[in-house]
Order: sequence, then structure tokens, then C-alpha cells
Amino acid sequence: MSQERELDYLVTADPYDSLRTLPRLRSEDCETRTMLLTIDQRDGGREYDVMAWGDALPFDGNAPLRGVIQRSREEITSEVGLLLRTWLEKVIRHRRPGSSGYTFNGSPATDLGMDAARAALSDIGLGLARSGHALFEFLFSRGDAGLSRLREAICAALRAGPQIVTITSNDLFVPWGMLYLPPDPTTRLPQKSAAWDWSGFLGYTHLIEHTLGYVENYHPLIEHGTERPQAGLQFDLRMQDGHAPGTGPIGAVRAVVETHADITERSCKQDLGEALSDPLVRDHILVFGAHGCGERQDQRGTTQAQLTLTDGEAICSSDLEYWRATRQERLPDPLCFMMVCEGGRTRTFVHEGLGRPLFDLGVGCLIGPEIEIPKTFGSLYTCRFFEEFFKGERAAPVARSLTREFVTKHATPLGLVFTLLRGIDNRLVDASAASKEPA
Repeated sequence: MSQERELDYLVTADPYDSLRTLPRLRSEDCETRTMLLTIDQRDGGREYDVMAWGDALPFDGNAPLRGVIQRSREEITSEVGLLLRTWLEKVIRHRRPGSSGYTFNGSPATDLGMDAARAALSDIGLGLARSGHALFEFLFSRGDAGLSRLREAICAALRAGPQIVTITSNDLFVPWGMLYLPPDPTTRLPQKSAAWDWSGFLGYTHLIEHTLGYVENYHPLIEHGTERPQAGLQFDLRMQDGHAPGTGPIGAVRAVVETHADITERSCKQDLGEALSDPLVRDHILVFGAHGCGERQDQRGTTQAQLTLTDGEAICSSDLEYWRATRQERLPDPLCFMMVCEGGRTRTFVHEGLGRPLFDLGVGCLIGPEIEIPKTFGSLYTCRFFEEFFKGERAAPVARSLTREFVTKHATPLGLVFTLLRGIDNRLVDASAASKEPA
């Protein structure tokens, strides 16, 4: 005969309670990466360990593909600089014979007519392809036997079709989208009339993001509840070039963003510092429309990466680091779009570019150019990006589609200069919809 008794009990710990606060990602929330690479410095920056794996790469039951890049940090930095200078000379400073204006200032197809614009674009394409391929070969052609196997595998995968690629490194930074791999492996690009195609640029065909590694509590979905998203606009109003307020490059961007989000505009360093150091400010989107540059060397020495708003006060990487320390908690993974020259540049040391300190501050996804960009083009690209992003599209696919759109419809290759720190999964979502379980 069984007997029932009431037992006293005390719960001293509930290890599952905290699961209620974890992000609940469904399988469709994140894209499956077909190729992942990690690159880590070794031997004091004189070599790099590379590991690659993913469904697009062969696996025979052994360890993932591994190799050693036998190039130093200084050598790679020099080659990256050569690529960026090539783009500055061939694209940004390109002038048509007999013209005083720059060819790729805005939309060449609109400014010159499609036939003339396509002719100008075709004239520079092979040079850009050679430069991008030279850097690709520089990275993956000198190393051990493992690097040779790895290079062969990733080349075959990249030529097989569009890939979804995550590159994780705190030590090596290159403008991945600007690298070039000839679709036909028998192509010899140094030949005078070598065949080339825009699809050979990695940023034209593939989804590519660079990450700096694991970040605790990071979440790719930018949840804004049922209300409109909050957007912080950091503008240098001097970019209006005498236009009436609400017009010009930044006026166009403002008009697009405020159609879809509630905006707070900041135009001086003091306002930006107060916002970024205040944990109560939780923008879903940050847009910078300003003058800026990466690290510069001149006869007076080294100048930190910086940008300026209307007051002209330099906002350096060290300022972003200070505001992060004062805030004492990360930003809630907003998307940050840099309509700033060299605003997407990220390097090993925090003072070299603005990408790393913004990422450390808590930005979830950062998009910005590696080189100087004309204001007109920067505004046009930014407007088109947010027109698509506010539809709930992921950042990286939007950037790739715009790269193709600007080549085919506007006859400009400048979409390729934008680097993505994360972005493959980052998108705006209604928090109530994000919490729903699939039917």
C-alpha cells in the first residue's frame, strides 16, 4: 500500500532560468556559411596561420584545411596600400579626355550617357582586376604545402558559384570584396587583352563578411519592437555645400531614413560623445555622413584615424574608446553605416581605422568604404542601401545587390570598395515577430 507525503524543499539554484534571456535564433535567422576562414598571426607578425572549412570545401576525413602564409604584416600592409592607391588613381581621380570633372563622381550613366559611361568603365576594369588578383596571389602564393592545398580548394569553391563566406581575424585585414579571381583558371591577366569579368571580383559574386571573433551576448537581429526603429544621424552639415537645409548629399540620406525611422540628429562632437557614452541611448541604426580618413603619415608624424562633424573637431579612435569605457556596456548591436571616406577601414591597431573602435563600442554590423569616395556617389549608395535595408533585408545581400546594380545601371564599380564587418545575418526585425515560433 503506497503512502503520499508532502516534502519540504528549497531551490538553491536554477541553472535554466537564465535561458529565458538568451537570444532564440531559428534556423532561418542565420545563413549557413559555405566557407569559413580563420587567420591568426604567428612568429611576431612575420607569418599567419590559416584554417578553412565549410560545405564548399573538400573534406576527406582529415583535419580542416590548414596552411601558413609566409608574409609579414608590413608586406601585406604595403600590398593593400598599393591596391587602394590603384583604385584612387584609376577610379576616384579618373577624368575623361577633354573633361575637367571626375568620371565616377556620381552616376556616370546619368552624367555622361550609358554608352560613354560603359566605355569609361570598360577602360579601367582590367587594371582593377589585375590589382585585385595581384593581392589575392600575394596572400595565398607564398607558404607551406598546406597553404597550396588550401588555395587550390578555395579557388575551386569560389569559381564554382556564389559562396557565403565568413573570415575571422584580429590580425589580418584586407578589402576582401576588391580581390579578384579570374573565373577561368587559364586566364593570364598580365596579357594586354586578357579576358576579365566583373563576376571575378569577390564582392560582386559572393557574400563576404569579416569578424573580429567571439563577442559575448552579440545578436545579429536588430529588434525594434512594434515601434519605428531609432536612428542616430551624425552629419557634418558643411557637406551641404551651400544647399538649402534638407538638400544635397546628406539631405537625401536624411529624407530616406526619416521615412522609416525616428531620427535624432547630431552635428557636433559634444552631442555624439554624450550619446555614445550614455547607456540609455540605444539607437538601432547609426549613420555617419562626415569627412574622415584612416591613419595618415606625413612629415609631422602619424595622425590617428578620425572624422569631423560640423564643428570641425576631430573625433578619433581614442575618443570612441573613451566613450566605450564611460558607457560601461556595449551598444545593443546597431547597424552602423559610414558615409565617410575610409570609414570602413579596419586594421590591427585601434588607431589605424575607425572600424575596430566602433566594433568594440558595440556596433553589430559596420559598413563603410576603404578609400575616399565622392559625396554624390556616397549619398546615392547610402540612400539605395537604406531603401532596401528598411524592407527587412539582410545587410550583406543588400550590399552585394547594390554592387551589381551600380555596375550595370550606373556604370560605376565603387560599390566594391565597401567593407562589411559582419552583415550576412544582420537585419531589422519587429521584436514581437522575432519571438514567434515557426508554425
